[in-house]
Amino acid sequence: MFEAIRNKYLYNKTQIVEIDKQGKVVASDNLIYPIECGSQIEDFHPFFETLKTLLYQINEEYTFNCVHLEVGSDVRTVDVLLNLGDATTNPIIIFYDFTDHYNNFQHIAQEKNESILSFHLEELKNQQLEAEKNFKNKFLANVSHDLKTPISASIWFSGMLEKTPLNDSQREITTLLKETISHIKELVDDILDLSKIEMGEIKIHQSSFDLFDTLHHIEKIISPKTTTKGLIFNVLKGDFLPQFLIGDKTRIVQIIINLLDNAVKFTKTGSVTLSVTLKADVDTKAIIQIQVIDTGMGIKSSQKEEAFQSFKKLHNSETIDGSGLGLSIVSNLVRLMDGTIDFESELNVGTTFTVELPLKVNSSLLNEPKAFEYIRISKNYNVLIVEDEEINQLILMKLLLNHGGFDIKVANNGLQALEMIEQHSFKLIFMDKEMPQMDGAKATSIIRNHPDPKINSIPIIGVSGHPMKYDTITCDNMGFNGYVMKPFKKEEIYETIYDVLKIKKS
Repeated sequence: MFEAIRNKYLYNKTQIVEIDKQGKVVASDNLIYPIECGSQIEDFHPFFETLKTLLYQINEEYTFNCVHLEVGSDVRTVDVLLNLGDATTNPIIIFYDFTDHYNNFQHIAQEKNESILSFHLEELKNQQLEAEKNFKNKFLANVSHDLKTPISASIWFSGMLEKTPLNDSQREITTLLKETISHIKELVDDILDLSKIEMGEIKIHQSSFDLFDTLHHIEKIISPKTTTKGLIFNVLKGDFLPQFLIGDKTRIVQIIINLLDNAVKFTKTGSVTLSVTLKADVDTKAIIQIQVIDTGMGIKSSQKEEAFQSFKKLHNSETIDGSGLGLSIVSNLVRLMDGTIDFESELNVGTTFTVELPLKVNSSLLNEPKAFEYIRISKNYNVLIVEDEEINQLILMKLLLNHGGFDIKVANNGLQALEMIEQHSFKLIFMDKEMPQMDGAKATSIIRNHPDPKINSIPIIGVSGHPMKYDTITCDNMGFNGYVMKPFKKEEIYETIYDVLKIKKS
């Protein structure tokens, strides 16, 4: 039985050749290759020329794997076993035909190599895309400081101009200027928000807020826009809607304003409605449903998948402004708050956007933010403003002088600030984070490590136009007692001063 199996599977896969010590073929079964008796083995193939140097040995055996033999049109890959025999027997050469095996192995190895290569190429591609994305986000973050300074100045000076005596023509131009600046600011804020979201720098802050007051605030912002376009604006509050919630009020307002702005933008006639209802209430948690309904031009059903993509404008009308970022930012903010967003739309009928946010209910008013209260300062504080931009110097000086109670000096960079604190006694420093020669972080570090306790304990308020999040830990690490962002807001400046200098209403 074994012989029958061997004949079936191995008969034409092996060949035995007997040679003498000089390499002359004595016998061959020729089951694979036709090798003539009496010929030299190297005449069959040059590979065997190298084996002749081994023929003087006895009682040795060598195996040569994966030998590629091309004899005429016959191409095979074989293993060659060379048994050199003893003093009385001739050497034996055995061919093992593993052509199919090696071909399959080579095919598998090639597929494996291609798979590994494809994986590494995909990995490199992803790394390159990630690097490009990081470069873009860092570029936007860095350039924001330069963008916010002229925008801040333009807002400030247009506001100052509006308060001066103007004729009708001048007032119209001033109004147009303010609207243009506001539009630029919105575009810049959208781009910076997207950058912050992609870099993971937007955090959701949980604090108590008055939902009814927030909706009233939103109504005051949107009403003039709908009135200008001749649209009806409705704000509907559902029954049992909780008044006091815990969540990120700033981001919730941003979501609603973005959706309402879009609705007003794409609605020529009819109405825009903001509806806020309580969808579910479990213990102290509420699912707040926010719907923005318009009678505008609508969105094609084929565009639903791409509606929330960045820089994607769903309407290509040249008469409608926009960066295509609003819905992308909204959807990302909703996601960060563990909420959901969806919409239904019909062309030339209208669109309904539905946002659902899980928010905690807060029946206590203890944590409610208080409205700003101006505090009269009875004594003068020496204040050093460290800022390289003259416009920002002017704005800060004007705010402090209008408040009263401050004597002001100005340094253009960190080096000048270090010289001035040695010459004057300051009670407060406004320190811009980014300046030439020496930045605010370096200057603050040197001040905090100064040997004189009167200098190293001076309260420092950090100033930045970067889209980064400051919190207590960040301020402590940088040596700041507080921080303000550009463009400057009067109430924020004053409240930060009161907090840092511990000024309380008498």
